[in-house]
Amino acid sequence: MQDVHAATKQPVLARARYHAKTVLADILAVLERERPYYSLGEIAMYLLTLIGEIPVIVARLLVVSMVVAIVMVIKGDTNASPDLLWIVLAPTMWSALALIVPVGSGWWWRTRSGGRRPSSREQLGYKDAVELLQANSQTPLPLPDSWFVIDTPHPDAAVVGSTLMLSRGLLETDHVPAVLAHELGHLGTSDGRLTAALNRLVIFTNPFAHSIGAASAVEAQTAPARPRDYWITRTKEAHKRWEGPSELEPMVDVAYGFLKVMFYVSLFAKGGLGLWLTKPAWGSYWRAREYKADAYAANLGQADELADFLEIHALIHDHPIPFMWLTERTHPPTELRVDRLRNALIGHRSSSAGPIIDGQLPGPTPPETPGA
Repeated sequence: MQDVHAATKQPVLARARYHAKTVLADILAVLERERPYYSLGEIAMYLLTLIGEIPVIVARLLVVSMVVAIVMVIKGDTNASPDLLWIVLAPTMWSALALIVPVGSGWWWRTRSGGRRPSSREQLGYKDAVELLQANSQTPLPLPDSWFVIDTPHPDAAVVGSTLMLSRGLLETDHVPAVLAHELGHLGTSDGRLTAALNRLVIFTNPFAHSIGAASAVEAQTAPARPRDYWITRTKEAHKRWEGPSELEPMVDVAYGFLKVMFYVSLFAKGGLGLWLTKPAWGSYWRAREYKADAYAANLGQADELADFLEIHALIHDHPIPFMWLTERTHPPTELRVDRLRNALIGHRSSSAGPIIDGQLPGPTPPETPGA
């Protein structure tokens, strides 16, 4: 019994430190096992992102500890269970799981974005596009495990995990094969898994915050959100209108200050600090991956069609971005993407060997696997 009481009296931070070390060891083991699928650069950036999330984990620990303490006081039990602290590391472990199998990412993404299952004619159009691309490839295409449709008139597509999203606007055009070829360039590599892993580091992130797609012009179809500090502002207004007994005013001041601090701590605990600190590195990485996905589409014979799609539907959304190398912008300038695709097409017409982009071998090839 003494050992049990001694264990429950260990400092909360000491238990959290033990759990953090255990989770970090598991993550490193996972990354080592999956190393042939990921490049060293990808693993290093992901680990740096996790390190940047340490203050977020501490904030989550504070919030969970406060909630547990309040519950224990109400129940009259001051011995909090150390197992409850695992909830602090749940987003981190959930993120690491996506590097192996992004289970659940597709369903959650579809649900939060308001997606739906494709209709019969949409499925037929998708099937025709797949058959066209497969005819230009000597190897099986890296098709998604599932795909869904969002009802937006703008043509677009994106990938998270092993799930593909196509917009209704895209399915109503003739550009489905070209855009699908680009998305398959992401699905055949670690791009989808990394996207799912990064999304899971943030609690209730924008469903399209870190999705990778051909044009990235999709916005969530939701009602305008209230400001982040909406409730704290309402509480502040109520605090100013306090008309109760004067002897209770100091207690009200303390309660308001406590609620304000916990609000901002909870907002910080939502996550994303590591992504913010590493956004220049991730921005550069994703822009390079877009060129690779374009190259894969070109090798499937879709260079001209994809360039047409970008000129019509993506170029109009471009605008000057000062210090782009310091931003998390995931897509390079559309004009430069079109230029590469047109040059690839010219090279293909001048040679019967097939297109060569960024030093890749000519002819239809499977998507490049980083580190392979």
